[in-house]
Amino acid sequence: MIMNDFLFDNTGDVKIQNGDFVIGQSLDQEVEMILRMNPGELKEDPIMGAGLIKLINSKGNEKDLRRAAKLHLARDGKSYQKLEKRIKLNT
Repeated sequence: MIMNDFLFDNTGDVKIQNGDFVIGQSLDQEVEMILRMNPGELKEDPIMGAGLIKLINSKGNEKDLRRAAKLHLARDGKSYQKLEKRIKLNT
């Protein structure tokens, strides 16, 4: 299901165009935020956040990355299997 929401720029700020917020397809940015976020960063769900950057920097293996991605995407109601082709996990 395609969802629309506020879009963010490359710095994480809300995109503004012609003095108004930019709204568009937000699935990719939602997935990116879930995978980048560390547990404890989201007040509404302190457990949410795969922390993949931390895992990669700690020499996490591909199995660890996929497990964390699957778990945290599922917490948000997203299927890793449906998104797998869109996600590039570089270890």
